[in-house]
Amino acid sequence: MARNRPITLSHRLEYAAARTLQILICALPASAAREIGAGLGSLAYAVGIRREVVLDHLSRVFGEERSKAELARIARESYRNFGRTTFEFGRFPRLDARAIEETVSLEGGEHLDRALAEGKGAILVAGHFGNWELAATLATRGYPLTFLVGEQHNTLVDGLMNRLRARFGVEIVPLTGSLMGVLRALRRNRIVAMLSDQDAGRSGIFVDFLGLPASTPYGPGRIAARTGAPVVPGNAVRRPGGRHSLVFRPPVPPAPEGASPEEAARHYTQAYTTALEDFVRRHPEQYFWMHRRWKTRPPEAV
Repeated sequence: MARNRPITLSHRLEYAAARTLQILICALPASAAREIGAGLGSLAYAVGIRREVVLDHLSRVFGEERSKAELARIARESYRNFGRTTFEFGRFPRLDARAIEETVSLEGGEHLDRALAEGKGAILVAGHFGNWELAATLATRGYPLTFLVGEQHNTLVDGLMNRLRARFGVEIVPLTGSLMGVLRALRRNRIVAMLSDQDAGRSGIFVDFLGLPASTPYGPGRIAARTGAPVVPGNAVRRPGGRHSLVFRPPVPPAPEGASPEEAARHYTQAYTTALEDFVRRHPEQYFWMHRRWKTRPPEAV
């Protein structure tokens, strides 16, 4: 859904390569696709693509409690998880209702039901964890789901990715100029799903994440404070044997009465960040450590 961007020859070549790879992935059995993806993840780790970034992150978070060998194992498995996730995403056209029923379980769906029962919609906040794209399969279970998605620079690749997500019945709202689309979705009592765990620069709110101050997008918190829509943390957890669980936590308690809009936004932002932290501490190998999560430092630390 990238808009008003010229399509260049390199964009067409990138799209042709991505589409060809996606067709080849769909031709593979699910288990073979997962293992090839994991193997490519291992290769990326071996050749050092962002390896020092990942190991630095892991050392800062777990260095006092885990050995260097264990940190290296977590790093390598994180790459393998990302490779599996990429290939699983490419196979979405092969993921029919029966395959979803057999491989994707739902844990804590009652929390989504409780949130929707209020009639204000719900804000589902997840991170780059497990196979985060599988949240789209919620739509096949009857949940009215809207995805807030970032736009790729390549318009053609952007369209391909959104078609893969939308095939399950997901409504797509691009991140650019998204506020009105999000508000309309909430007024229709839909679940608006957002990823909110990447460095937000100077425009974010600094909250604690894994023991370190992290600039965090506060859009979900700000919208919750404005609309009263419940905030439900959740993530897709990878299980053995090619299975996954969509795991949802109870809605975040409302901000204290009398809190200013900024205080309310901070309340929600810290709450859903803490929920993600719990997932990461339980399964650190499933987190996307390659992103420079703590790139922006608090003003007092500069």
